[in-house]
Amino acid sequence: MASSPPPETSPEQHIPLAADAEPGPNWPAAKQLWGIAWEFHWAGFGVLFGILAVRSFIALAQVRTRQGFSRKPLYIATNALLLMLGTTRALLMFLDPYSSGDNGVKLPNWFARLLYGITFPCLTSSFCLIHLAFCEVAKVQIGPKKIHSVRFVISVIITHFALEITAAVAIAVRPHLAPLMIVCQSFFILWGFLLSAGFIYSGLKVIHRARRAQRQIGTIELRDAATAKANGARRKERTSKVAKVTFVTSILGFVSCALQIYSMFGVYGLYSRAVNPSPWPWWVFQTCFRLVEFCMACTIAFSVMQRSEQQINNRSDNK
Repeated sequence: MASSPPPETSPEQHIPLAADAEPGPNWPAAKQLWGIAWEFHWAGFGVLFGILAVRSFIALAQVRTRQGFSRKPLYIATNALLLMLGTTRALLMFLDPYSSGDNGVKLPNWFARLLYGITFPCLTSSFCLIHLAFCEVAKVQIGPKKIHSVRFVISVIITHFALEITAAVAIAVRPHLAPLMIVCQSFFILWGFLLSAGFIYSGLKVIHRARRAQRQIGTIELRDAATAKANGARRKERTSKVAKVTFVTSILGFVSCALQIYSMFGVYGLYSRAVNPSPWPWWVFQTCFRLVEFCMACTIAFSVMQRSEQQINNRSDNK
């Protein structure tokens, strides 16, 4: 009796859910299809996030030699979160990218999922801290005063980290608890959207106040015109930097939220029956998401640096 031929496998398979870091494509077929693009993805982003981690580590190592904001808890906490973000992403890419089994390493399911998911609270938490510092400098209040307190911010940050850690361990042990991912993704989307919207609002307030102050400078006496012009030029330059960083960071925040929504419903979402998504849509999605994460982390790091320099400049202007 002749045996029937094995069923053909498509790039998008419908098989039971595995407890990997994220649902991935059919790896042997996908790697053959991608070619060098696969190595470009995991190695390239591994290097980029590694550089971010090194930069954040250096910033923390130099805290004792700095003054002002560079020695404050917000500066230290933000750089510590960026260090964790860069380190976890680099480890994931170099050791076992997306639980693909590359590089001869197969990470435990819970650890792979944790390395992948912990980046999201690192990103939103560092974004939240830099926004808190921004509002403190700009004297801007959004909503009730309570949500601007350090205690409230810390409670939200701890909740986000707790959700990711609990989900990573629970899903690795009990794959049928995969819907917990929806809770983590929903939290990231809601918190990220609120932070991005708040950052735009506070940035616009700062720009408005800077322009009003610049108009007031023009009304002072003629004998102080040269000094006023110089101070006004410096303030205008700083305001321009604030505007650019504010809007770029906020736009990246909105984009990351949109990508997370797409991940829930699109290329490998929990609402889709496809466990192994098509290779190229998955590669494009992951590449875009990693790029947005890295760019957003860079703008946050730049914001911290500008905040420190601004304090130094303000002291020199007041002399």
